[in-house]
Amino acid sequence: MNRFIATFLGVVLVHVAGLAWAGPVEEVAQIAAARGSAFQDGNAEAYTADFADNAAFHSSFSAFRIEGKAAIKAYFTELFLNYPRRHLFIRQPTARAYNDDLVVHDGYAVLSMVNERGDPKVFEVRYSLTWAKTGGRWQIVDQHVSRLPTTQ
Repeated sequence: MNRFIATFLGVVLVHVAGLAWAGPVEEVAQIAAARGSAFQDGNAEAYTADFADNAAFHSSFSAFRIEGKAAIKAYFTELFLNYPRRHLFIRQPTARAYNDDLVVHDGYAVLSMVNERGDPKVFEVRYSLTWAKTGGRWQIVDQHVSRLPTTQ
């Protein structure tokens, strides 16, 4: 029993120490993980919680960039209402840190959505997110999503 307790405490200590020693990429990855669940659940509040108040969102699904956290939240609220079923499959994600206060995520994704009538749509996209640490908090300051060219 003592060996079990010692092993358990050792695992907990290594985990806690790992979190304490995490760099910017690891810190942002922990925060970003919850965003995927919020997207799947259609929770616009949780999905947009990490955007800075003056963030910009650029998407090929919108004619113009969307500026400000409130406008970005409104955009995703409408998207989630129009497409009540969504699935996002991420491909080739990368993350790079610049100093201790800037992280850039990018990659590709397959976005499957079903509208309120049951019509499915599938989009292959590329994305990038720029995270900045401001006021001691990681926030998304810019996100870009664009459709990949179709090959036929």
